[in-house]
Amino acid sequence: MYFLRGSLPWQGLKATTKKQKYLRILERKQATHPEELTKGYPTEFKDFFAHCASLGFEDKPDYRYLRRIFKDLYERHGFEDDGLFDWDLLKKKQEKIASGTLGAGPDEVGGTVPPIISFIHILIYLFIVLRWCSET
Repeated sequence: MYFLRGSLPWQGLKATTKKQKYLRILERKQATHPEELTKGYPTEFKDFFAHCASLGFEDKPDYRYLRRIFKDLYERHGFEDDGLFDWDLLKKKQEKIASGTLGAGPDEVGGTVPPIISFIHILIYLFIVLRWCSET
């Protein structure tokens, strides 16, 4: 959610000691309902948190279910995996700037890279993590 939102409700909390700070963070995390954290984003993110919250300490997540809800979301939005991530585009653009070739041809990496990772790449990352988790 951090990548989508750009911040989390428990960031920037102040306290006089580290112990107090971590206690405030814990309290804010416990008080933050998934509805609040995922407001304005697809319900699959809320479903993800609800599933995680329902697990006991020894329970194993239902990775098949989690992969399916995000895969369905991915397909419902008509996304295609182009194999490119925002950070790859940014790196290519920075390399072109450094070499002085930005804008030199039709294949330039132009435009602007969004300040936060795009929604589609968050979904791809979730697929990768969930696949890895189900294999371990």
